[in-house]
Amino acid sequence: MCSPALIEGLCQHRDTPPATSRRGLLRAAAGVGVPAAAAAVLAGAGAASAATAAPVPTTAGHVAAVPSTAAVRGRVVDLTHELSADFPVWLRFTETPVTKQIATLAADGYNDKINTVNEHTGTHIDAPLHFDDSGLSVAQIPADALVAPLVVVRIADRAAKNPVTELEVDDILAWERRHGRVPDGAFVAMDSGWSRRVPVPGAFLNYDAATGQYLWPGISPEAAHFLVSDRRVVGAGVDTTSLDTGTREIPLAHQTILPAGLYGLECIADLDRVPDSGATLVVGAPKMRAGTGGPARVLAFV
Repeated sequence: MCSPALIEGLCQHRDTPPATSRRGLLRAAAGVGVPAAAAAVLAGAGAASAATAAPVPTTAGHVAAVPSTAAVRGRVVDLTHELSADFPVWLRFTETPVTKQIATLAADGYNDKINTVNEHTGTHIDAPLHFDDSGLSVAQIPADALVAPLVVVRIADRAAKNPVTELEVDDILAWERRHGRVPDGAFVAMDSGWSRRVPVPGAFLNYDAATGQYLWPGISPEAAHFLVSDRRVVGAGVDTTSLDTGTREIPLAHQTILPAGLYGLECIADLDRVPDSGATLVVGAPKMRAGTGGPARVLAFV
């Protein structure tokens, strides 16, 4: 629990630009925005039970209750791509995964392998440290931030016509007109329909030889700023290989979201199998010391 003096000191900086660790400090100090019933979800509880919402400081310095949700029962949707050497990798920044068999059941009595995988390969998490030297590592992200109400904003129809379209503020506001305000502590995911391209050679990275550019959708800088400054989310993610569209030379969405203390998810799979609202996201993030991210098992309780 942070002291009133600390909360007051943090809130005095409410005009600080979004690419600071202000929100990261708030989350680290207060444990922002996760349903109190999340523990019941992970424990396999089937019945809903009312849970007391945890008080958290708002940007105005007041204490507000983060709404709790009931434990979810029903189907579990795996939002994770299978990772292998043939998963499409953006070789500009990462390397193809390599697997080496070091023991076999026939020769050694057990099977064992060494997998060499870049932290930002396949369905993976971006920790704040990825774009902020003072940001949280993947091991330091609070566990309760990895369980969150899932908000899915769909732009697939637009992406089918324009491969470098972006998630815009208007898309989020349109979602809110249908479903209500983005919940505090939610995770916002962009569904561009891009995950269906993974099995098609060349389609996921969508390299255009004529222009020398990669053409995939991402989150606009304006939408990233909106989520950081105007909504109290724990993170944002995409079904493409990057938070930023492939044509952006300066990764402005990364530079806005991660230094603000939020985490990102990239290469999310099958978002079309979950509803726009009402699901609970669970991120199985690797607890690697000083890790900037890592391959993750991402699930949705629907």
